[in-house]
Amino acid sequence: MLGDSSYYPLFINLTFGVLTSFYAAHFVFLQYGKKFALFFALLLQPFAMIYLSSILGMEHTLHMFLIVLFFIFYNKLAIGSLNAFSHLLIVVFFLGAVRFESVFLISAVVFVFMLQKKFKQGLLMGIAGFSPIIIYGIYSLLMGGLFFPNSVLVKGNFHVSDVEGLIVILKSRFLSMDYIKYLLPFSLFYGMYVFYRYRNLKFQSVLEREALPIIILLTSYGQLIFGIMTFRYENYLMIAYLFIVVQICDFYVKTSDFSIPKLFAALFVGYSVVFGLFKMYWYHPVLYTDSKNLYYNQYKLAEFLKKYYQSETVVANDIGAITYFTNIEVLDMYGLGSTEVAQYKYQNPLHDDFSYFMGKLSASKKARIAAIYPEWFAGQVPKNWIFVGRWKMNDFRNPNIRYVNFYAVTKSDIPYLRKSLKEFEYNYFPR
Repeated sequence: MLGDSSYYPLFINLTFGVLTSFYAAHFVFLQYGKKFALFFALLLQPFAMIYLSSILGMEHTLHMFLIVLFFIFYNKLAIGSLNAFSHLLIVVFFLGAVRFESVFLISAVVFVFMLQKKFKQGLLMGIAGFSPIIIYGIYSLLMGGLFFPNSVLVKGNFHVSDVEGLIVILKSRFLSMDYIKYLLPFSLFYGMYVFYRYRNLKFQSVLEREALPIIILLTSYGQLIFGIMTFRYENYLMIAYLFIVVQICDFYVKTSDFSIPKLFAALFVGYSVVFGLFKMYWYHPVLYTDSKNLYYNQYKLAEFLKKYYQSETVVANDIGAITYFTNIEVLDMYGLGSTEVAQYKYQNPLHDDFSYFMGKLSASKKARIAAIYPEWFAGQVPKNWIFVGRWKMNDFRNPNIRYVNFYAVTKSDIPYLRKSLKEFEYNYFPR
């Protein structure tokens, strides 16, 4: 209805980026005062990288905004606000609708409510959070798709089918650098802080006082085991951890005498600051450079496909700008946009005959061209595809995204593809 301008998603994400930053800092200001709000604001951008997420134009910015609302209404509920629980239900519903990874947070919330013996509230939270996921799954099945989103089946570990498979996943995750860098230090410092601060209190009292940090820790372990923990995927957790940092920092400031809890509070806050700065130093160049070049490549590829292959079936390694700006039928080789591929990868995790599968599928779909990142599919390109040309991308820090290879799916498509590439390069690429 409004067209396919790239400014629409940019505007939406910038709006939610500003709202996230404002409401998060305002919440800290109301809870802890001006100095803590300033401390929070200084750490917010490097820690959660909202500034970059807003420009990239993805759903992660909206997810972070909902996390901020979750903290606001949960705290209001904790101090006895009458309307807070209904508002929290609405937020949890949208969390389940916006990103599937919210299943970790929803599960953690339900679990903590049950531990607190708030069974009715826990049940309602579960219904509110899981209902959009279940509705989507049923609709997808009715439309011939799979119950879980394709991206979840392809990227995550939700398809673990037995205990042995789960043990293998757990070993790999808890020995990974993601766990060692991200979660292990936070877990150790926070665990020791809680143990020494509340060692004389009953478990229920500790649970009431530290409910939000416990929810976020449980969510983090779910994300680690079944999801992705690097680049933008963990940003919703980073903004949640920053709220916890301020809470622990408030305890540190208000405690005059030296104590073991104060020591671990200092370690938690100190590591958070160092980690936030390291995260920005390490990820900013990668995300900024690769995202800019990736967008340029996707935009140019969309122009190429729109001019020469409009209304055709095209094999690609991902959906994105090429589907947004064109009217092509995409056969997604990665599986995010094509149910057949996602189902194959779910049922064949080793992908041992993927090249044969893709060759047969591309032929049945009457695809004429394949435009893919060759590094993603080493040894998996169908043997009947004919390599015709390639685009090289400059300044990429990710070694797995350096080229776009163009293949003719049949021999009869070679002349047209070769002619189209030469003509497009001459007229559309800067010299």
